[in-house]
Amino acid sequence: MSERTELLSERTRSLSAVGLATLPVALAGVRAAAGSWVPIGDDAYFSARSLDVATSHHPLLGAWSSGSADISRQVNNLGPIQLDLLAPFTKIAPMGGTAIGVVTVHIAAIVTIAWLVYRLGGHRAVVPAMAAVSMLTWLLGSEVLVAARQHQYLVVPYLCVLVAAWAATAGDKWALVPFVAGGSLVTQTHLSYPILVAALGVVVIVGQLYAAREQGVREFRVPWTVAVGLAALLWLQTAIDQIFGWGNLGDVLASPGEATSPGLGTGFRIVAHVIVAARGYVRPGFGLYDPDTGVAGDARTALFVLLLAAIAGATVVAFRGRRRVAGSGLLVAVVAMCAAVVDAASLPITQFGETGLTAANHRWLWSTTAFLVLGSFVAVQRYVTAVWPSTDSRFALLPPVVLLGFVVANLPASAQVYDPALQREHVRVTAELTDQLRGVELQGPVLVDQSHLYFGQPFGYPVVVVLRDRGIDYRLEGQMQARRFGESRVSDGAEPERLVLWHAAEALERIDDPNLVAYVPGPDPLAVLLEKDDGS
Repeated sequence: MSERTELLSERTRSLSAVGLATLPVALAGVRAAAGSWVPIGDDAYFSARSLDVATSHHPLLGAWSSGSADISRQVNNLGPIQLDLLAPFTKIAPMGGTAIGVVTVHIAAIVTIAWLVYRLGGHRAVVPAMAAVSMLTWLLGSEVLVAARQHQYLVVPYLCVLVAAWAATAGDKWALVPFVAGGSLVTQTHLSYPILVAALGVVVIVGQLYAAREQGVREFRVPWTVAVGLAALLWLQTAIDQIFGWGNLGDVLASPGEATSPGLGTGFRIVAHVIVAARGYVRPGFGLYDPDTGVAGDARTALFVLLLAAIAGATVVAFRGRRRVAGSGLLVAVVAMCAAVVDAASLPITQFGETGLTAANHRWLWSTTAFLVLGSFVAVQRYVTAVWPSTDSRFALLPPVVLLGFVVANLPASAQVYDPALQREHVRVTAELTDQLRGVELQGPVLVDQSHLYFGQPFGYPVVVVLRDRGIDYRLEGQMQARRFGESRVSDGAEPERLVLWHAAEALERIDDPNLVAYVPGPDPLAVLLEKDDGS
């Protein structure tokens, strides 16, 4: 085989690997958008708020943080990049557009990972990398892959940030741009990420400066200028809020230490509970993970410490051997794992759950395990290639087989959540509810009254999405909603129309109510009444 033919063959394999890795993700989005899927609960919040982008209700910040309940001030997540990225899709079709908008970000992250890995190790490194990515998307499953809620939404992008950190630390001058883009997205979208990204940023800066010293600063001027300009653009809205709005960034920076945190020992146990356990690598670990039911014991924690020490030792050996790409990847893994421990130790203990350690705040652990797997797969591929350089080696088939296995396994619909049956029922009820509400004659402003529903119910925000899509102004009760939707969306009690939501037995009692405008039967029925000023 000629050198040119071999290159074309390798390029075809790497492009095919990227196509395969993105296939289940794209299928999940299309299946949700074309079917009866609708966003529920907090997923629908992001649908509703993205519809406000570039309007008089334009969001300058991310969602209100539930951590506000545990500190002395109200805070939001740092920026609205997620909402800006969703808006082009939800403005076309709010429900299906949410799914397509989410998977578009995932696909962009996967393609960027492939590009970065190619720059690190050539075409042959792309196939094993895509096998690791496909392992992660298989762990998540189709229902999570279309979820806009930050915790699930950021898992694949954070893996991209980790790979970008690897490439940038190794001296790739253009890797700084996706690191800034992805790092800004995850940092702005949820407050569990700033510590993680800041730690990675330190090694990225050191790696870039070292590379610039070797290659000449002139080589890095354009990429650095692009990265700095991109960072300024992406953080502009946060800066505008800080100066002219709520001053959220200052409040967030002032809030650490106000709430009780788990501590370093528990931080080690939380991270070990995933990284050195099957739940970090196989189904249904993602869906069933719940730190309320326990964290890692002494043996597993000790194993995690040994793993961390082994990777740190390998880092030293790699750099001493002038294997910069390998050393940089190992260094990023060590920093990511240490930052994970500090982050888990620092996140506030909330009022939710038995221990206050919520599963949602630790979803980045699955990105970290996927990065360890990705690095391992690429390292094995490099070793095998060095020992058996022929592309006809029997070992060359292993990465494609692993990749194809995860892809095929991830094609069917799958809900990797704590209670899949309940999830499906909530989607069904919400889909029927929103269909019925599209035909209700309303003038607005409409107060969406959720006071008769239970905490964490999934139905209120989808109602808001329907109203917003129909161009009907709405209001919500409670000052907290000002941080979610803006001051202008908080009820003043003068709304001429009120949609009142009832569920379970209370919904059954209202079947014959003349104000009933929507009713969805089932194990947990839902009823909506339209009340007007004149009592009709």
